[in-house]
Amino acid sequence: MDENQEDPKPIRTLRQHFWNGIVTAQRRRPASFYMLLAIPVVLVLALGLFQAQNDPKRFAFGLSILFIFLGVVLIRACRDIFMLMRVHLAESRQSYRETLGDEEFLETLRNSRAQREESGE
Repeated sequence: MDENQEDPKPIRTLRQHFWNGIVTAQRRRPASFYMLLAIPVVLVLALGLFQAQNDPKRFAFGLSILFIFLGVVLIRACRDIFMLMRVHLAESRQSYRETLGDEEFLETLRNSRAQREESGE
């Protein structure tokens, strides 16, 4: 008898499948994605700063908090851009090594070119 038949997997509901899809999608998203979603909320909440012009300390505090938030968003976005560039360059180097950097692949290209030249194409 098969081991899989003795210990079957539990049956998952549609809700569990949806939940699993949501969780895996959230793991793939960078933190800057959520910060970009929070920017409009923060800007709407910051409208109260312009109504507090009578209290300069409150205005300066609110403005400094707003600049700190936007600075964090900018730093996270730059980090994500650099991470994407590193991944792109690493994959580009890997694909080069697997194709034109591989001697067997180059030899196959040379042989096919020589065959085409001999056949008169």
